[in-house]
Amino acid sequence: MSDRLIALFTDFGQRDAYVAQMKGAILTLNPQARLIDLNHEVDPFDIRGAAYLLEASARFMPAGTIFVTVIDPGVGFARRPLLLQTQAGKQYVGPDNGLFTSVLERQGLQAAYELNKSAYFREPQVSTTFHGRDIFGPVAAHLSLGVEPKDVGSPVTEPFTLTSTPPHWVKQTLVGEIRHIDHFGNVITNITRADLEQVRLGELLMCTIGRQAYAVPFVRTYAEGEAGELIALINSDDAFELALSQGNAAAYIQTEIGHQVHLRLGVET
Repeated sequence: MSDRLIALFTDFGQRDAYVAQMKGAILTLNPQARLIDLNHEVDPFDIRGAAYLLEASARFMPAGTIFVTVIDPGVGFARRPLLLQTQAGKQYVGPDNGLFTSVLERQGLQAAYELNKSAYFREPQVSTTFHGRDIFGPVAAHLSLGVEPKDVGSPVTEPFTLTSTPPHWVKQTLVGEIRHIDHFGNVITNITRADLEQVRLGELLMCTIGRQAYAVPFVRTYAEGEAGELIALINSDDAFELALSQGNAAAYIQTEIGHQVHLRLGVET
């Protein structure tokens, strides 16, 4: 039990001591803990973007993994520190600020606990500004040693989740929103493969973001676009994506997370 996988997901970056301190707090309690860095380069304070990235990463981790998740602009304030157990057999330790929204949508909630048992925190004093090191990391270490979830906190219901508008049709237009912009500048939306079952490869889509409209071909892979051409495809996570072949689509379109995307099908050439 002591070698359970603990996966770390933060917006700390790598240039400061924060990641090292959190790992040290975990390894002090469980020197046999297996730590893996999922991501420390999430945009600072971006809870909505982090919620997407956390779920996209966590779905591929094995059951039994404990996730320490720290995107926490409200640290030391009103949000609750939580432990979540999902129906996928995974545990998440972090702030109750909406970070777990996408995880709960995909995995389902089995149980939730507010972390209020100080015996499982880092001693002797908890910082008001670094719960990742002093609460979330130590609680994860205790869980990896076999401590039961019910022992580290009190049961709660309805963790806070972010509101979003699911893809929907307005007359002949499919409306979605941008969920993430990746390292390459690819624009990833909440529109899924299932929403576009009627679209054929090679078909042109009229994609409107803000005041700009683009006629983009619906292709199978990035290589099908000419250099500098804006294309549309279903990515490896089954999400509708806009990409600029060998370029940065987000910069080309001048868009950002949260913007609406309007798709009109059957554009004539």
